[in-house]
Amino acid sequence: MKKILTIACFILLLVSIWLAHCLYKSGVEKERLKSNQDALMSEVKLYETKQGESAASVLRLQLTKKELEGKYQTVCQEAKDLGIKLKRLQAVSQTSTQGEIHAKADLKDSIRYRPEIHLVDTLKKFNWKDPPWAFVDGVIDSGKVDLTISTNDTLIQLVHRVPKKFLFFKFGCKAIRQEIITKNPYNKIRYSEYIELK
Repeated sequence: MKKILTIACFILLLVSIWLAHCLYKSGVEKERLKSNQDALMSEVKLYETKQGESAASVLRLQLTKKELEGKYQTVCQEAKDLGIKLKRLQAVSQTSTQGEIHAKADLKDSIRYRPEIHLVDTLKKFNWKDPPWAFVDGVIDSGKVDLTISTNDTLIQLVHRVPKKFLFFKFGCKAIRQEIITKNPYNKIRYSEYIELK
């Protein structure tokens, strides 16, 4: 009888440990889904830094591999094209910027020899630059403009924890947020998304 009671207690202990583990996992999953709901309901916050740089702030979206494959096929295809297995992905960040440059440049005469008709032809050339961000070179030939535009940019991405607040106290972690800054003054951030894989 004592032996049966000991075995029953041991089985009850194992069942209790398993139930506690299931309860903990469902609590973690509930927090993840709540965090994802907050991220999906909130909009990307676009703002300017004190230096006048375009910046964006976005909440983290935490997805499973299956959820990523279901909703973000293009991201999955990009990873496959690069030879990266989805199970090895940790996070995916997408940021869209738009550049706009208004420039004025003086026209300069240039000479070109055309051997097929034995003629010297004049061209109008111009260039404009704002190093290191933008470079424009152009030629006007027979009423047509031939342009080369080069731009450089650096995106700085900062991922940080947003603490929970109660009165004046900050504690724990309410959400994960990503801040993105574009260093090119001609570019503006239009959209951003931060996905972390569970």
